[in-house]
Amino acid sequence: MSFDYVRKIVSGNKARFIDPDNAVNLDLVYVTDRIIIMGYPAVGVAGLYRNRRRDVLKFINSRHGEKWWIWNLCPLYENAYSPESMHGRVSRYPFPDHHPPPLPLLPLAVREMTAWLEGDSERVAIIHCKAGKGRSGTLLCSYLLSLPDLPPIPQLDRSYTHKELKQRLEAREKGKTDSVNSTPPEEDREGWVYVASGRDVTGVQMTETESQTDLGRAITPAHSERINVAPVTRSTNSSTTTLSNPSPTPSINIQVDTNPPYPIDIGDEGKPGEEGQEDRKDGRVDEVFKLHSSRRMKPTSTGRGVSIPSQRRWCRYIHLLFNNQAPPAYTSPKSARVRLVSITLLLHPPSGWQKPLASLVIGGSGGTGQGKAWASVARYDDEYVEELKTRGGTGEGVGGQITWGGVGGEGHFDTHKMFRSCGKMVASAVDDDTKLALPEDHEDYVVHHLTPSHQSLILDRSREFRMKFHLASVPLGWAWLIPAFHLPEPPAKSTAEPPQMRTHTLHFPTSQIDFPLGPGQAIHRILIKLEEVPEEDREETAKLMSDEEERREGVDDNKGEKVVEDGE
Repeated sequence: MSFDYVRKIVSGNKARFIDPDNAVNLDLVYVTDRIIIMGYPAVGVAGLYRNRRRDVLKFINSRHGEKWWIWNLCPLYENAYSPESMHGRVSRYPFPDHHPPPLPLLPLAVREMTAWLEGDSERVAIIHCKAGKGRSGTLLCSYLLSLPDLPPIPQLDRSYTHKELKQRLEAREKGKTDSVNSTPPEEDREGWVYVASGRDVTGVQMTETESQTDLGRAITPAHSERINVAPVTRSTNSSTTTLSNPSPTPSINIQVDTNPPYPIDIGDEGKPGEEGQEDRKDGRVDEVFKLHSSRRMKPTSTGRGVSIPSQRRWCRYIHLLFNNQAPPAYTSPKSARVRLVSITLLLHPPSGWQKPLASLVIGGSGGTGQGKAWASVARYDDEYVEELKTRGGTGEGVGGQITWGGVGGEGHFDTHKMFRSCGKMVASAVDDDTKLALPEDHEDYVVHHLTPSHQSLILDRSREFRMKFHLASVPLGWAWLIPAFHLPEPPAKSTAEPPQMRTHTLHFPTSQIDFPLGPGQAIHRILIKLEEVPEEDREETAKLMSDEEERREGVDDNKGEKVVEDGE
């Protein structure tokens, strides 16, 4: 029995690449001629339903010789392989499955990809996580957003599967050379032969290096190899990847824009350019999402490729950062803080046959199935984020020399869970201010109002945090955000007036909750109330909990996140 059928089922609605010449059927796609996204290269039992590592090596070595490099986004605790098993050509930028990364990780990975691809026009970059979709798509979209112009879809025949190639050949025969999938110049097709016939036609490039390269001993740079990269010049209205000499933290001098593209809405359902969607006005974010989805997903898919709302939100952040339009509160070396005042959940009440089942699973009085709600609040390991910032992850760069290998190192930060809880929100009575912020039809929903379990909960305005929502013991979903991108800039400090305590309410519709599965489908809207903390306030930012503290508070996140993303 061939396991290709099993791999196809596991691959779901993602595009696959069938290469008859190398006898491989891979969860892999050329997004452009120089960027490949694929599923995890596995061995053993996992290799029966995911990409087999030997098949991946055979494929990329035969097609690209030594001019390929892998960006691996999997933490060691999730999936691990030694870089040596892929000939040392691996850079690790780990972050957890089904989540966005610490934002400073993305500029570092983009910078290394830029250096690699600009070093030789024949080089290709290969990105993978586990399924090769959400995390891989987040990095791919971040890289594409750093470019002054969006690259075209693949132009070379080698970048297409046999079915797509057949269509291209038929188009050439009919003289459709001016279509979007235009025929590459004759010299680009030199050395290509077409084998088989009918539906099985495929293109194979015969090169001199293929016969000279031992697939098991591809020439690779040493781990200590460094490459000098000249500064990358970009136009002022496009994204930037900065490669500069090491320097002290610069003073922030940002020109005031009469119509800044922030604060942005939590969701992206609005039209580009509308209020809260100004960051999408240039169309780049949507173009990048469209390119990724059109190449990575099957034509029948209606998904956006980067389907996790928080990961799409991160791409909007990185677009602002690369365009030098990030909020000053994010880029400033001086931290500002906010207080998480409350979380209010509006849930559709169970009806009909759902009532007894909900009551059994969730509990609650009167058979309503509406037990007490609560939420955990977490952020990434502080040392990990500071390490990323020190390396230049906030966007200003760390120097013209790049050491290959990424930021994962020997696994100091990714042999265990990479973010921890820093607070807990528990059920509380709805206060008068919250009642005023509720929608007019709030009486049609079950309202759960949550406040911090221990005094107040202070968060860094420029740092990421995650809220995971629960109803009794059942998780409803979660959401990540960085407050600086969604709140107005703090007012200028005035000595003549007392400190201002401005509050802001952010609205999360169901579409902006990550994995609202099962009971999470009952979510109608979640309101997050944040209060600005004056600089004079000495209350400390919430500290990360230890394992024991998480267990004691009942916010241990080791369980309950084994969800399956669409396409996995």
